[in-house]
Amino acid sequence: MARNATPGHTPRFTAYSARFPRGTEAFVFAQYGCQAASADEAAKGAGTLAGLFAGPDGPDVLDRGSFTDAAGAHNALWLVYWYDLEAHRRWEESPLVRSAWESLPDEGPVGHWREVSVISLERTETLHTHRREDYATGGLSQNAAVELPETPVHDYWGAARDRIAASATETLEPALPVFAPRDPGAGGTLGRRVAVEVPGNVALIRTAQDWSASALYREKYLADVKPVKDRGVDFLATHAESGCIAARNLAEESADGTPLDRACTIAWFASLDHLMTWCRAHRTHLEIYTSFFQMVGGGEGSLDVAFWHEVSVLPSGSVTAEYVNCHPRTGFLPLPAAHHGTTATV
Repeated sequence: MARNATPGHTPRFTAYSARFPRGTEAFVFAQYGCQAASADEAAKGAGTLAGLFAGPDGPDVLDRGSFTDAAGAHNALWLVYWYDLEAHRRWEESPLVRSAWESLPDEGPVGHWREVSVISLERTETLHTHRREDYATGGLSQNAAVELPETPVHDYWGAARDRIAASATETLEPALPVFAPRDPGAGGTLGRRVAVEVPGNVALIRTAQDWSASALYREKYLADVKPVKDRGVDFLATHAESGCIAARNLAEESADGTPLDRACTIAWFASLDHLMTWCRAHRTHLEIYTSFFQMVGGGEGSLDVAFWHEVSVLPSGSVTAEYVNCHPRTGFLPLPAAHHGTTATV
């Protein structure tokens, strides 16, 4: 329901939103990352994890990417989705996976981390510029079991909140109303296994761009939009006052690490309101918004760069965040020490 739209609102363009098979109530989105001083070391570490995702209980969707974080460390990671929570449980508890995680070294040149989210369909929303039949999609909706019907709930501020069903009955108030990162030098995390208790109602976004099939808008996107988007992500990664806990600007890759013509940003915010406030009011996002509409208003023809996003609000207990030999600015490690514990077993 378009609760935040003005009466009679009509979107300026067509967009699509994911619809899951009947009976689906939740899905799993997990990030498994390797961190190192060099891109080659991080990629090699990610490669050693690849075999874990095979088998009958492996993920329904397997994406890969890499990024350099705000501390200058290189990270290579797997982005994996399960639509069957029981299949994920069996996979995670399998001897192969348990042994692999528990045997990761606490010291050395490579760190490892995982952030595993169990996401209720009532607390998530997606939006796509293209149907799967017209442009191969990535992320959650690339599996054929997920349909992409047209949605009228878009193209106005607050539409993302309106597409989250739970927002009609819940305030989604954060357990962490203000994010004040701890001093990176207070209590080392390198050489340790650290589990972080993630506060309730944090917001997660994965927003993506795909120019692999673009002929009309490729050059404009790469020259005029992507640099503006990259600056916006850099701002989030370095300005905790925005409420952004972590922001990752990924170059996406094939399973063997070959670069693809697509990218995505994954970011954690202290709350949905922090994310929405940045989108609606901050200069860096308004510049992204403006550059996008300047691009599509050029009259070259139908948009042939694909854009999509997934936004979720996670209640307490739905996110597992664990870090092995990672620097203190990784993921949720900047949260206050009260959220930290020493553990790393499955």
